[in-house]
Amino acid sequence: MFNHHRLKRKWGRGVKRASNFVRVRNCDKVFKDFAWRRRKNNPFWRDETDNLNWKKIVELTFLAVCLLTTIVLGIFASAFRINYINISGLQRIKYVEFDDSVRSVLNYHRFLILPGDNYFLVDMSEIKDILKQKFSLNSATIKKEFPNKLSITVEEKISTVIYDNGSEYGYLDAEGRLVEILKKVGVDEWKEKKQTVTSTDAAGKEISEVRVLNREHLPNLKGLVAEYGDYPVIFDQRLASTTVGTVILEKEIVQGVIEWFNRLNTTKYKLNYFIIKDELGEVTLKMEGGWIIRANLKNDVGNQFNELQYLLKNKIKSNKINYIDLRFPGKAYWQ
Repeated sequence: MFNHHRLKRKWGRGVKRASNFVRVRNCDKVFKDFAWRRRKNNPFWRDETDNLNWKKIVELTFLAVCLLTTIVLGIFASAFRINYINISGLQRIKYVEFDDSVRSVLNYHRFLILPGDNYFLVDMSEIKDILKQKFSLNSATIKKEFPNKLSITVEEKISTVIYDNGSEYGYLDAEGRLVEILKKVGVDEWKEKKQTVTSTDAAGKEISEVRVLNREHLPNLKGLVAEYGDYPVIFDQRLASTTVGTVILEKEIVQGVIEWFNRLNTTKYKLNYFIIKDELGEVTLKMEGGWIIRANLKNDVGNQFNELQYLLKNKIKSNKINYIDLRFPGKAYWQ
C-alpha cells in the first residue's frame, strides 16, 4: 500500500540535505554539532588591552616631552652661546676687525629663530668661507670647545710688501705696483760716516770741512711692524722716485721676496729686511745678528732655501758667519 506519510518524510529529508549543501557552498558557513555550547563570560576576567595601550601612550608622550625640552634648552640656553673667541696667528690683520667679523656671522639667526651662535648649531665652514673672502688668508682652522668657546688659528697670506726708497715708505702689491704711500723716512734712519778734513787756503788760513764718507740706511723695523704689521721690507738702493699707481719692481722679484719671507718664518733665523740694487734679481737678505744671505730672486727660491738649510745644519754655525752666497745654482760660498 502507498504510504503518503513515509513519502513526505523522505522528500523532506532530501530537501533539507540539498538546502544544507547550498547554504554551506554559497555562504561558506560551518555549522556546529550538537555538543557546541556558547562560552560563558568569566566574571573575574578583565580585558587589559585598553590599559596597556594607554600606558604606552603616556610613556611615549613623556619621552617626547623630555626630548623636546632637551632640544629647546640645548638651542636657546645661554650656557651654550659662543661667548669666548680665541684667535691666534694674526700678524698684519687687526684683532678687533677680525673678531667683529666672526661675531657678525655668529649673530645671524637661521630660519629667523635659530641662534647662529649656539654651540650645537654654529656653522664653522660658513665662518671659514666668509673670513677667507674678507681677509687674505692661506688657511683658517676653527674648533669648538664645549660649552661656549671657539678657537680660531689662521695663517695670513702676504700679497703686499713695504717698499722703502730711502725717502718714503709705501705698499707694493703682488704685481710690484705702488698702491699707497705710508710715510716719510725719518732722518734718524740714515747713518752717516763723516770725516773732518783740514786744508789751507791761499792766504794761509786753515779751513775745516766735514765730508760724508758713507751713508747707510737702517729702516725702522720695530716702528713699521708696530704700525703696519709684519710685512717684508724692501730697501731699494736705487733711491728711485715713487708715484702711486706706477710699477716699481717686477712681479717676479716681489713674489721671490714674499717666498723668502714665508720660508724663513718657518725657521729660527730672523730676517730683518731685503736690499736690492737693480732689476737683475740679485738681493741681499739682512739677518738678525749682522750676517747676510745673497740670493737671486729669478732663480728657484726653493732650491736656494734648501741649500741654505743644509749649510746651516751641517757646515756652518750661524753665530760664526758673515755671509752665505747662494746666487749661483749648484754652488754656495760662505765666510
